[in-house]
Amino acid sequence: MEGRSGRGLLTRGLRRTRIPGVPVAATSPPPIDSGWIYDLLRWAGVDPVTAHHVQSALQRPLAIVLIVILALLALWLGNRAIKHWLGAGARKAAGRADSPRAMARASTITALASSIWRVVVLVVAFFVVLGTLGINLTPLLASATVIGATIGFGAQTVVRDVLAGFLLMVEGQYDIGDTLVVGDTTGTVEDLSLRVTRLRGVDGSMWFVPNGEIRKLSNVTRGWAQVAVDTVVPAAAAVDTVLDAARGAAQEVGDDPAFAHDFIRTPELLGIVAADAETITARVAARVPTGRRDAVDRALRVAIARHLRDVGVFATADSGLAPGER
Repeated sequence: MEGRSGRGLLTRGLRRTRIPGVPVAATSPPPIDSGWIYDLLRWAGVDPVTAHHVQSALQRPLAIVLIVILALLALWLGNRAIKHWLGAGARKAAGRADSPRAMARASTITALASSIWRVVVLVVAFFVVLGTLGINLTPLLASATVIGATIGFGAQTVVRDVLAGFLLMVEGQYDIGDTLVVGDTTGTVEDLSLRVTRLRGVDGSMWFVPNGEIRKLSNVTRGWAQVAVDTVVPAAAAVDTVLDAARGAAQEVGDDPAFAHDFIRTPELLGIVAADAETITARVAARVPTGRRDAVDRALRVAIARHLRDVGVFATADSGLAPGER
């Protein structure tokens, strides 16, 4: 009896004793990222694991395709806007310009703006695609920034030339075929680009002028030109005789059918513009189109020389005879 009682007490004691339990967290499957591809496949009855794998395989390619489509759409819309707004404005400005190459310049400006827009869109799309592929762009952008700063610092003159060339083309300060005076250089424009302008000098030399160096220029072929012919004669010549001869030469060239349509303002005698103890200078002036300046200048000089020779002014210094005695 005592043994049974002891075992009963032991059993009741064990029952009263509670062993603390250790909570064990339930293991759950990893969460599956949901997306429109995953939701579509689940709606179609595909099991979650397969839908997850299909989404992982198609998500990035579809995103890249979408980025390319958006980039192409941006290129198309941008080019249409540039041609509609910038191209229309450039063509209107070209219609008001007096240069035969104004339309060509307008087309060049429009094409240049389209090229800049295309480069910007493609560069942005390229970096977005790299980010979609999971490539860390921070080191790449940092390296590109350092390289770009180094190149920009070393090639700042090139950048300045390109920007100056773009502004020169937009403003239309000169075209191919125009005659320019840039500093101490005079020549005809044979070619111009965003970086350099090529001039052909009067002696046949080819000058390459960086656009960034063109601070001040004179375009002598725009609009009209003023022809001024100065005739220097000995001071012993009769002033009235010299003036009558110059006036007659100006009237002769003005009435010449070969030059009748070249004058915006007919030749006129301006009178004596300089005099000293040895010479006097008479001037004849005319306003003509820029392309006819040299021809009219030569014709006036020939006519004045012939008239002065006829009245004996040029013979005065050689023979000692007074004008009109020969």
